[in-house]
Amino acid sequence: MTSSTAMLQGGPTRNGVYPEGTAPQDFRPWRFRAGRNRSLQSPTVCDGTVYVCSKDGVCYSLAALTGTVLWSTATGERMAFDPPVVSDGVVCVTDDLGRVYALGAEDGQERWRHGRDGLVHLVADKGVVYGVDSAWLYNRGANPATLFALNLASGELLWRTDVFDRAMTHPALADGRIFHTSEFGDLTAYDAATGDRLWRVTCDSRWVDMANSPCVGDGVVYAAVQSTLFAHAAEDGEVLWSRAYEGLIRSSVSVLGDTVYFSTQPHSRRDRPASYAVDAATGEIRWQLANRDGASAIALSGSSGWVVSGRGINYLNAVDLATGTRRWKRYLGPMGGTAPVLWNGIAFLSTHTDRLNAIDARTGQMPSRLRSRRPGTPAMT
Repeated sequence: MTSSTAMLQGGPTRNGVYPEGTAPQDFRPWRFRAGRNRSLQSPTVCDGTVYVCSKDGVCYSLAALTGTVLWSTATGERMAFDPPVVSDGVVCVTDDLGRVYALGAEDGQERWRHGRDGLVHLVADKGVVYGVDSAWLYNRGANPATLFALNLASGELLWRTDVFDRAMTHPALADGRIFHTSEFGDLTAYDAATGDRLWRVTCDSRWVDMANSPCVGDGVVYAAVQSTLFAHAAEDGEVLWSRAYEGLIRSSVSVLGDTVYFSTQPHSRRDRPASYAVDAATGEIRWQLANRDGASAIALSGSSGWVVSGRGINYLNAVDLATGTRRWKRYLGPMGGTAPVLWNGIAFLSTHTDRLNAIDARTGQMPSRLRSRRPGTPAMT
């Protein structure tokens, strides 16, 4: 994935970090409406273009600065709730049946498709797209889940490895290794070139939330299991430290420098959910920002962080990363929104209806109703 690509959780390492930037002076916040009953996924931004898919099977390409629709492609199947993966001029998306579609980034034309068993989670880098399917969720263990690698240009299967546990979370990719967390919290590292298993650390857990993808930063893999955050050495999986916090960690963590950031959701009436900043070497709390109804993953850029909070995750907050002070708070609507994706000083996020919003990340300026963009019925390629 190129440095100019921004996606959910930052990129292949899932560390939640985005390059610093300031929105151009002529940028005006905008809103794209896909149409009634077309719920949108989290977007991905690459080279000034936003890619986003609707649940009913349409992938859209929009100009990042204006929201102008460049193309739209219908796959013919309901889409999985995974953001598009964009690399080397190819957009990869997945549907509910486990198929991977590769579309041309410039024109939306289908280049190839690859079928799997069950929902697929993807990550891409250097001409290869890696995926893990959740076959066990559908065939009751008759076939194991698999980790696989495809040539991004042709769709050729390069290798496939049986995972033998339920593949719930998105894989992370760093330093030639793929890291994956199972439904029960087991963390496994694989060689990205061959698919060989390098190490595995088991965890005595009943479940792991699907949003708890591992996060890699400075040779350490951070993985959340219920209320506990674990730090593992990427080289061999050794547990460097673990610590429990109030509430459930139901989103991926982010790491920037010597600090790890994450949010919790209430698990019981006694919990006091919050967004946390903790020492990356020890897990000691540096600050916490109370979020009465919980919050989602934190997106990081420079000295600021952005997090969606509220019972319906319907508020976007900007936070000072040094102190945890809230800089501003904006209402996203009653249906809430996804964790923000940052590009060039603009925060992109989808609501859980049919809207994609482009917001000034520095000021929090939102699109007005008058600037709402609705393409009508786009021509399908």
